[in-house]
Amino acid sequence: MLFKECMAMTKISPWLLGMMAMAALFSMAYPAHAKRTTAFSSLPEIPETIFAAGDIAKCNGDHSKWEEFLKVVGLLPESAGEESEEKEPFLHKLLELVGWIEETDYYANAEETASLLKGLKGWILALGDLGYPIGSSQSFNKCYDRAWGPLKDRTYPVPGNHEYNTKDAVPYFAYWGSRAGEAGKGYYSFDLSGWHLIALNSKLEKNDGGDTISAQHVWLQQDLAATKAKCILAYWHHPVFSSGQHGGSQRMKNLLQTLYANGVSVVLKGHDHDYERFALQNAEGGLDPARGFRAFVVGTGGAPLRTLETRQKNSEFFQADTFGVLKLELYSDRYAWEFLPVGGNPPLDTGTGSCVLPKKG
Repeated sequence: MLFKECMAMTKISPWLLGMMAMAALFSMAYPAHAKRTTAFSSLPEIPETIFAAGDIAKCNGDHSKWEEFLKVVGLLPESAGEESEEKEPFLHKLLELVGWIEETDYYANAEETASLLKGLKGWILALGDLGYPIGSSQSFNKCYDRAWGPLKDRTYPVPGNHEYNTKDAVPYFAYWGSRAGEAGKGYYSFDLSGWHLIALNSKLEKNDGGDTISAQHVWLQQDLAATKAKCILAYWHHPVFSSGQHGGSQRMKNLLQTLYANGVSVVLKGHDHDYERFALQNAEGGLDPARGFRAFVVGTGGAPLRTLETRQKNSEFFQADTFGVLKLELYSDRYAWEFLPVGGNPPLDTGTGSCVLPKKG
């Protein structure tokens, strides 16, 4: 009764009284001297997550031993006329052949890394040498696809040298379709939450880099000029800097210089069967904490691991003891990384970095 009488005496409507009560509660929760922020501004930024690894799958029975032998000595018709093919010593190729013949089926290693990725959300960058030994249709459809095939719809690949052990990497482009860029080229770019990602085909470049600018290099210059992204990531197969068995290759040096000049922040490669991370450096290999990029070699997708060859300057982390994938969390102005080993073990290498502001104009 008293409440109703007060209502009648003051002539305050129930709606107005309710609004006054809510205002009183709000003032108690947020004192006048406190800094007020909206719920949206207080939420942490949600990064875009990507994973990367190369050098992945080989199954026994892909080819007869005789076919492999002919391929190694360069007598298979499909391998003829590859001007940009990396010329390795015959003995090295022969030893590699023996390894293929005696090697047990290491599809199981690729299955382990695939199993790791199946339990994680995010995009996947496949860093080349995906189907051993010669990148045939059988290598992709009956081996790679068995392990990493379920991840295909979220994978963005680049080819490696083993894809080109079949002429022009035709089975590679047939398997991936438009996800691998234009057939015969294999380079393309796309954007993820403010980052610009550039996939390059290192097999199109000359072994020594050369003095002439390639069609891919021209495309790269145009692509970098067109992007408005604050952060840039590039990936391909052959590393310019590596402490692994193959070591560094000059074939991508010219393109790396262009990327560095345009503010690339992260560079990913495979080829050597190990995981390695370098300090911030320039395209010549000099330390550059201000505008340098961070380079990773991630050849731990499933092919047999290989030990350290010669430790290169600026190499900060190296391991060839376990398979795994690199995880990158891409924020609007920075990134974080973890190397995730198979078997549910904790990350082996972690850290953070800031984006390099691209040079424009």
